[in-house]
Amino acid sequence: MKTSIANIRLFCILVISIFVSFSMSVIAQGSSDEGSGFPVVVVFLLPFILLSLFGIVWMVAYPVMFLWGAVFSSGKVEQMHHEANHRRDSLRNRKGREILNTIDGGYRTDVSSAGLVGANGVFGPSHWHLMIGFFNNLIGGSVTVFQQVISAGRAEVMQRLREQAESDGWDEVINVRIDTASMTPQSSNSKNTVRGVEIYAYGTGIKYE
Repeated sequence: MKTSIANIRLFCILVISIFVSFSMSVIAQGSSDEGSGFPVVVVFLLPFILLSLFGIVWMVAYPVMFLWGAVFSSGKVEQMHHEANHRRDSLRNRKGREILNTIDGGYRTDVSSAGLVGANGVFGPSHWHLMIGFFNNLIGGSVTVFQQVISAGRAEVMQRLREQAESDGWDEVINVRIDTASMTPQSSNSKNTVRGVEIYAYGTGIKYE
């Protein structure tokens, strides 16, 4: 994978170098022929102009997005956690009990049907959270900001599992398990660079007689 990425980068550099060389030759030709050279020069310089504009917009937009994350990201995580807990309590009140169960259900003999039921979600910290986690790692100890994100994500996925089970008509979900998978960008040179975590909850849906 690293070799293919290096080849792609080398190819891009080669293409840009050829394009720049060709553009310079067009500019030189346009300076000798003032009547027809200017439009051609503009056409060949247009990609560089657009790239420069994109860089300027990114230089302005990224600090704004970073500040937005610093102000609102923590509150958004807490709100997601609170809403998931509220939906959980509402479903428990409708059913009169908790429908998720970690036991295997072998003690029941009145099962009429069973099937797999699952739910998932992808969650990740903001750049503000990543900065806080970086400084926290320098000191050591528990990284609370990451725990809040994962805890909110786990609560949301578990509630999605409850809602999926209710939608499918299952009376209970037994043998509930949770799996996680880290999502790392392919362009990252560090195996420890994680930008998101997929949380997958699943179990066996049971319909009783």
